[in-house]
Amino acid sequence: MTTMLRARTFLLGTAAALSSLASLHGEYVKPGPESNFTIHPDQPRQTIKGLGFEIQCDSIASGNKGMPEDISGVPHDLTPDERARFCKEMLHGFRYCRLAGGLYWRGLDADKKQFIGRWPEQSAELRDMIHDAGVEGVLYEYWSPAPFWKASGKLIGPGWNNKLRCYTSKFKDDPDYHGDVDAFLRDFAAACTKDLQTLRDAGIPISMWGLQNEPFANTGYSSCVYSPQEYSRTFTAVAPAIRAFDPKIWITADDADTKYVLPALSNPATAKLLDAFTVHQVGVNAAVVKGPATPKGFDQPSFEDEYEYLQGPTSPGRCMNTVQYIMNWFQRGRSPVWFWIHALKPIGNVEASGYGLGFWRPPSYNGPIPDEYSSLQPGHWTWNKYNWNSVAGFLKRMPWDSRAVTVDEETVSESLRIFSFLRPDGKLVVVLSNRSSAPHTFHINSGINGATFQGWRYTPEDDQPDGLGKKIDATQQGPTISPQLAPQTWEFWEQN
Repeated sequence: MTTMLRARTFLLGTAAALSSLASLHGEYVKPGPESNFTIHPDQPRQTIKGLGFEIQCDSIASGNKGMPEDISGVPHDLTPDERARFCKEMLHGFRYCRLAGGLYWRGLDADKKQFIGRWPEQSAELRDMIHDAGVEGVLYEYWSPAPFWKASGKLIGPGWNNKLRCYTSKFKDDPDYHGDVDAFLRDFAAACTKDLQTLRDAGIPISMWGLQNEPFANTGYSSCVYSPQEYSRTFTAVAPAIRAFDPKIWITADDADTKYVLPALSNPATAKLLDAFTVHQVGVNAAVVKGPATPKGFDQPSFEDEYEYLQGPTSPGRCMNTVQYIMNWFQRGRSPVWFWIHALKPIGNVEASGYGLGFWRPPSYNGPIPDEYSSLQPGHWTWNKYNWNSVAGFLKRMPWDSRAVTVDEETVSESLRIFSFLRPDGKLVVVLSNRSSAPHTFHINSGINGATFQGWRYTPEDDQPDGLGKKIDATQQGPTISPQLAPQTWEFWEQN
């Protein structure tokens, strides 16, 4: 979400993979008309826990330029019927909701030490949304600690003092801690666990926790800057408190090119506290994912917890790229989970098209209404089909706790991708995508004699809110199936 982040994404892969977003619409080397693949159902890999989304449950200015005091967000702005439709039609199937502490969850107690709902109903609105959608729990990640803990005394940056109080030269004269960094961090750790208790007391379940979103970012919305040494020292102080609060909560760390948390992980006892690295490869070409992004020497998985397109509108090419990016993270990256950024964005925000799976019209919005949303009533929402289509099949056709399996590709093409998994019931599913300019036949040997596979086709232009795809008339029989995919399509082939 920042200029620095955009620059950083270009360091995460080869120059060819990241040459420009225009390449999302093209292909590197035109593939031949057919190719061969072997799937090994007897070689299971990681458990795929499911997908996640972020919720804008409070206001942010258009273009991320500040945080208005207006009370506006989702589900708050939606009418009761639209809230129910939102949970049933869009959110059902997601396992996790990313909740931005200090940004979209930014109400404060009297001492400005703790986060609470910014209006009386906010926590109940979130609780009911999570329950009604069947979401397991939130990934609670700080964009900024509460103002008491910061040298700036405010949530937003930028500024030299947009950091924890204990990491400034003036801390030796601090009226509360008098330079005692360890005492400060003990109290900060206690405050972090109290923030989680506040959510739990409100009926909001917690599945994951993160110390700081993009610890390098010094922005005009909520943020807090750390050096690697500061981040690691803070993580070392806070992570044990989170583990003690609830050992089931996954503790994550924003890797930011793997440098921020690595000093802390040099201690084996601290390394055991980290369950996963999070990665932001925002808007990059799917080809950047060549394999696991876990730093060398560590066993913890990595996963993308914020994928979107920073500039410009959604498009068919970006839809196809997102499909292949998800496939590559699960097949090549061996990731256990994957997050799109926003479920809904307000129609008045310039970033909405590249960010949201859909749009809503806030009742308080008085700005210009794009023609395509002229009939959208206040308090109602609609689909952003290219973004929605890219994730819908994985929500509806990949049950929680599926297992990825090994796939051998005779010839690797970035225009033709494959991903295969076993559902919890043991049935095999093969996902295929073709973003080349010509039809392509995938010859797939599953090794399962006598198996029958049913196909479901998706395209960027589909108008299918249910996300189930279009049923392909003819089934195929194993052990080898040979689906032919039209250009710019993807398909799920499921063992009956």
